[in-house]
Amino acid sequence: MISFKAEISDLVHRVIANPRLHGLWLNTLSYFENCGARKIASSEHPTAVKEEMLKHAAEEFRHAFYLKTQLTRIGQSFEDYTPLLGGWAAYRYLDILDLKTSRYLQSCSAPKQLAYILVTYAIELRAGELYPIYQSALKKQGSKVQVQSILLEEKEHLEEMERELNKVPNSAQHIEAVCRLEAAACAKWLTQCCQETAMI
Repeated sequence: MISFKAEISDLVHRVIANPRLHGLWLNTLSYFENCGARKIASSEHPTAVKEEMLKHAAEEFRHAFYLKTQLTRIGQSFEDYTPLLGGWAAYRYLDILDLKTSRYLQSCSAPKQLAYILVTYAIELRAGELYPIYQSALKKQGSKVQVQSILLEEKEHLEEMERELNKVPNSAQHIEAVCRLEAAACAKWLTQCCQETAMI
């Protein structure tokens, strides 16, 4: 995974210093969690659904709801997922990653069913970088907002995907390719976020 630790840290510290930006940030994280949950649900087979997938989708939906509830702790409120921090880059983040991952798998004649595992793995890796930085900044500021519970569950999701990928031939090659795709999408989102926060 290409790390954006410095960029995320700089952005998080700017965001939490401004209640309006912090609200947009929370709304955006909630959107990502909700989007991920919906993608998990849409990728399910009508009948052959493993318990782990149900658990994962349920937890992602719960994360989305939990992040929404945190808005009141900083005096913010958004009825829906408009607006988001990072605008179009945020809205398209997971869609672009899904699309490009599917194209990649097709180009190397790999099973398209791998898309769910690979995309989830890449996203959970990024969550594993982002949430600890955010939690640390919240704790340092003495914020009422907390994301520690999400951090722990995202770590479990990553471990689940690692177990699944260990069963996949050439998994290292696929992981490297999809993580590069995720990094490109993440870079665009972070760039847009930085531009927006610099104007406030």
